[in-house]
Amino acid sequence: MSHKVEILSVGTELLLGNIVNLDAQMLSQGLSELGLNVYWHTVVGDNPQRARDAVAIAKQRADIIITTGGLGPTYDDMTKQTICENFGLPMTFREDLWEALVQQFVSRGVARENIPEGNKQQVMLPVGCTVLDNPVGTAPGCAFEADGTHVIMLPGPPSECTPMFRYRAVPYLLKLSEGVIASHTLKFFGIGRIVPYLSTLKKLIAAMVFFGLMGSLTDIILPLFQRYALDHYVGLGVFDTIVIFVALYLL
Repeated sequence: MSHKVEILSVGTELLLGNIVNLDAQMLSQGLSELGLNVYWHTVVGDNPQRARDAVAIAKQRADIIITTGGLGPTYDDMTKQTICENFGLPMTFREDLWEALVQQFVSRGVARENIPEGNKQQVMLPVGCTVLDNPVGTAPGCAFEADGTHVIMLPGPPSECTPMFRYRAVPYLLKLSEGVIASHTLKFFGIGRIVPYLSTLKKLIAAMVFFGLMGSLTDIILPLFQRYALDHYVGLGVFDTIVIFVALYLL
């Protein structure tokens, strides 16, 4: 089965351009390595109704939804609530995770009675979900499957999102992967010399791999892609062959 992935990033700061969406870039690269196709990137602000609408749309068209952001302790951190509403899932207070979070605060010199009440919402999770531990922050992530859709919720800060994805989410996603997507980039300098051969090169390369095309006033970039089944991945040999072929063709 070929999966369709949507990355749903939550945060008004992304829409305002206050920060760059590094999570989406990291996730797209990591998912490609797992052979999972990212079809859509969506960014929605911290608005309950628009967030619900975005989740409803993602649920209709993707069978893997990965969210980033909105897992914090403040009133506008609503990702879990919104997701659970759309999937009809109840939430439960995880006493075990709360005690672990309390110890995390205590180890940093914060007395138990001084821990903000808002942090309790960070351990309100969908019933029956897989908990994704957060080794560097206070917000655990989670994953579940409902209505034929897999949902993974990750924290927004890249310093938390990246390790949680790599060490917690990837093992979950590997069970869904059927292969890997390998990639390589060809960059041609001296656009005037390349253009006469470009049409022929595109036809020849297309017989071996998938590719894109990007250009500027001074150069041309050809991103190359190839999908392999997990038991047939043989490294980047096909790309090495193309590089040699192109070099000889242009000599």
